[in-house]
Amino acid sequence: MIPKSTSVFSGRPERASEVHRTKLPPFPFAKVNLNPLFSHTTMSKRPGQDSAALIKRQRLADEEVNAQELVVAAPEAGSNKGALIQMVKRTSGLQAPIMCLRGHGAEVLDLAFSPDGDTLASASADKTILLWRVYGECQNYGALRLGKGAPTSIAFTSSSTIVAGCTDHTLFLFDLKTGEAVRRFRGHKGIVNSVDVQRGGLGRGLIASASDDGTVRVWSEEAKEEIEVVELGYPITAVKWSEDGQSLFIGGLDNDIHVFSLTSHAISYTLRSHQDTVTSLALSPNNSQLLSCAMDSTLHLWSVQPFAPTINTTNPTLHPRLVRSFYGAPAGFEQLLRKASFSRHPTSEGQSGTMVAAGGADRALTVWDTMTGEIRYKLPGHTGTVISTAWSPKEPILASGGVEGVIYLGEVDAV
Repeated sequence: MIPKSTSVFSGRPERASEVHRTKLPPFPFAKVNLNPLFSHTTMSKRPGQDSAALIKRQRLADEEVNAQELVVAAPEAGSNKGALIQMVKRTSGLQAPIMCLRGHGAEVLDLAFSPDGDTLASASADKTILLWRVYGECQNYGALRLGKGAPTSIAFTSSSTIVAGCTDHTLFLFDLKTGEAVRRFRGHKGIVNSVDVQRGGLGRGLIASASDDGTVRVWSEEAKEEIEVVELGYPITAVKWSEDGQSLFIGGLDNDIHVFSLTSHAISYTLRSHQDTVTSLALSPNNSQLLSCAMDSTLHLWSVQPFAPTINTTNPTLHPRLVRSFYGAPAGFEQLLRKASFSRHPTSEGQSGTMVAAGGADRALTVWDTMTGEIRYKLPGHTGTVISTAWSPKEPILASGGVEGVIYLGEVDAV
């Protein structure tokens, strides 16, 4: 039995431990600055509990919160006149162009927006998942404590439920309306590095988890035991569902990405190009392309449509499904499981997935154009490696988390 936890969802929500509201940089044509991250193994020891629970965050006095409001001002370029506040066109409903969220006591290992875009969940090595309201003052209205293990990967199954893979070899499924852990999945023999939820197709409602034990396991929200086990024999670091729910994209320590068919129970094809461990996988909004991030400091964009060319027209020596590569976000020596992500908001032309983002050891969040491969933004702010990133599904809002435990939530251009 999983002990019930105390809910803090009734009554007035608590404020975040610390929230900074910051104006955009005052210089003409300046880009919005924000950063992402995901860290894997290094975790400070903290008092643990055997059960999952929802706990309250300490409320700050109003005067302390107000004291944290910042207004950025600077002299006008080429002028000796006084400081001027730069007015920049806003592109989102955030209270300020950049919000700094503080509350975690260790690395931010993963980030996820709810399907409606109103909630941001952050998983940390401090063994908690914090829940933040995206709009208004970005209030931290609750925290899910997972007991002995730290959450390494999280995914919303709906706007009111979230699944977390943990270092104690288990998965938790939380009901966010009550704050209760409604299910705990046991079966892995190693750290769970990645989880993903299938929201459509034949696998609707199924959960996939990848572990250091060399397996990918498929679970149903309604059952405690796995319904499928894929054994590869080496640590698996990333897993992603295909659109139709019939296949899994799997990345691990062999540097390759295997596409496993759940109907034939065999590998359909393999994507090879990375020179080091694959750390994350993301599917484009139109489900036609797969983004992979690896410890070789590169990101690759792959075509995963049913029919692909037999030869790469750009470079015949490359894999025929390799569309483009992105450079400029160094992995560093820490060997962290950095997470890359696709933009999901619709542009003025109705397109989505026009940008990808990943953090790096250079303490910056890098954003690329998916059509050209060029860097569009190099966003500073974090004081350590940026591990996790997540895009809002409805606005050009990008979240990032770093090894220092800080989360940045900010807006970028909508194009």
